[in-house]
Amino acid sequence: MGFVKKIILSIITSLAVVLCTPFITQASPLVYPTERISGQDRVDTALKISQKGWDSAQTVILCEYSDFPDSIASTPFAVSINAPILLTKGDSIDPRVLKELQRLKPQKVILLGGTVCLQPSIEKELNQLSLTWERIGGVDRYETSILLAKRLSTDSLIVANGDDFPDALSAATFAGIKQIPIALTSTTLPESVLQYIKDKAPQHIIVIGGEVVVPSKELTKNNFAIETRLGGLDRYETNAKVTTYMKETYQSDDLFLASGITFPDAVAGTVLASKFKAPLLLTEQKDIPPSVYALMREHMKVEPPSSTNNASSDLNKGRITAAGGLNLRDTPSSTGKLLLTIPKDATIDLANQQNRWYKTTYQSKTGWVSADYVTLASTNDSTSTSNIDLSVNGTVYILGGTGVISSKTQTIIEGKTSSNYNTNLKDFPALPSTLQKPETPSRGGDVITPPPTDTPSDTTSPVQTTYDPSKEVLQDPFAGIPANALAGKTIMLDPGHGGPDTGAIGPNHTYEKANNLAIALSLNTILQQAGAKVILTRTDDSSPASNYSEIEDLQARVDLANKSNPDLFICIHNDSFSNPDVQGSSTYYSQDNPKQQESLQLANSIQSAVTNTVQTKNRGLKEAGFYVLRKTTMPAILLETAFISNPYEEARLQNPTFQKNVAGAIFHGIYNYYKNPLPNP
Repeated sequence: MGFVKKIILSIITSLAVVLCTPFITQASPLVYPTERISGQDRVDTALKISQKGWDSAQTVILCEYSDFPDSIASTPFAVSINAPILLTKGDSIDPRVLKELQRLKPQKVILLGGTVCLQPSIEKELNQLSLTWERIGGVDRYETSILLAKRLSTDSLIVANGDDFPDALSAATFAGIKQIPIALTSTTLPESVLQYIKDKAPQHIIVIGGEVVVPSKELTKNNFAIETRLGGLDRYETNAKVTTYMKETYQSDDLFLASGITFPDAVAGTVLASKFKAPLLLTEQKDIPPSVYALMREHMKVEPPSSTNNASSDLNKGRITAAGGLNLRDTPSSTGKLLLTIPKDATIDLANQQNRWYKTTYQSKTGWVSADYVTLASTNDSTSTSNIDLSVNGTVYILGGTGVISSKTQTIIEGKTSSNYNTNLKDFPALPSTLQKPETPSRGGDVITPPPTDTPSDTTSPVQTTYDPSKEVLQDPFAGIPANALAGKTIMLDPGHGGPDTGAIGPNHTYEKANNLAIALSLNTILQQAGAKVILTRTDDSSPASNYSEIEDLQARVDLANKSNPDLFICIHNDSFSNPDVQGSSTYYSQDNPKQQESLQLANSIQSAVTNTVQTKNRGLKEAGFYVLRKTTMPAILLETAFISNPYEEARLQNPTFQKNVAGAIFHGIYNYYKNPLPNP
């Protein structure tokens, strides 16, 4: 019995030493710039999110601040009408929200949920403010999600458990970007959801969560086929799997981080994340779960040269921080033989690492010290991150205050603190300290003669400033055109920029490269349906060059064109200008192209079709020595679709309907080019 008491006393003493000694952090393999979007409470945080993403809004969605079920499926609908989500108590509109409504100047307010959560007194307040309002609310959370789903037109559906919020939240930004409704269910399929799926018969059903939360039998017994299921062991692993699966949808390097424990900050933030085309990740309050941490690490592109990812072969020096000195032991264990005690503030060489122990030599004694009481010298090197551009990793936007996501978690993201999860301290693959990228968008790589400087002075026609996405009406690209009109033709599409080259960046952080690709992919579908063979210089967010540089990228596009020898070369871009009021479309050709006259005719045909179809300002035809135009050997044009630097046209460029209409217009331009050929000389 005495022996057992000694063992227990030894354990208690060891725990006391560990708990009483200050914990010392060390550098993390994550290195991101961060920005916290937070307010005094969840209502204020939603206001800060609104102020971050919207200067004005035609519609605002109002939710009860503590009732997540009605709001959790609202992201796709909110994105479709470009509406921020604001929170308030259920019996009256918070005075701060009233002030925000005055700033946004909406024409309409949508009350999300029934009169139990947002009471009729709020309707009276809106009437007194002369604000039009509409209520969307079912008898329960499941029916509300279906009412929201019916506002969207799609052949896809996301199904998630509505009894808790994390799974639906994980899919929200993807659903918002792709405009896929989220149907909430329980472990049994609610009647409203069942009827909706029967009526709509979606071709693609994506289930978020495992069998426990969304049993397959509930869908298959009604002959509903699950195309994809994304679920993990917990909410964080599910979140990571969803984000990884849908990564091609995200067009921003930025990340949004929300609490996986509480929902309000995250719900309002999903719409902003969707505007940024960025994923939303979930985290704990005081640390980052390993599944999410690993995803964030994989997302990084650069790290400081001094970051060694805790690699055992290059640990450099460390400083002892334990108040009473740190024991050097003969094995990497607290039970190892004590060799000596290294005094506080002593600097030691670190030769190796095994789990949470460092190998070192002090006063001719070689042994192991606990890593918990050693600060790496590189951690305190203030210049380790100051000389590199970490912005290429993207910014992590933290949604909520330190009571929701702690300052410790923020410093882990910034690379100033280590995670408490051993899994997060593993040896990640090293990253470069710099990433070669163009200093400015190339707009097709004009390396000889720049186009005329466009300093528009025509201000006679009013500039549209408020965008209403409902006014974008999808047009039939084949109207008036015979079947297989382009049979036998080969057309190369060149969506400009891609990979490390974002192209121009809009005022709302949208990337030109993503708009170019979306239009090109839509055009690819149309041209193939018209019988043409289509070749694309890129089909995803990458450069056609194996080793990226601006000139290598452009040359790769030219080489592919000249090798493939298509009948036409169509380069798609967005325009940009320092004056944000400038709008319109223009089309370029090059007099140095061997098919100059054909290029001019093609440019004129596409310019007319685009401006007539999507009603952009006609900025006319322009001649310039863009690299891809003068180096290709077939008729070649470069379309500047619209100005991404103009907020109104930036919003249009993001709209899938506008993108498809532009693609249809280019198709019409190509058809008219062949219908009206140049006379033979």
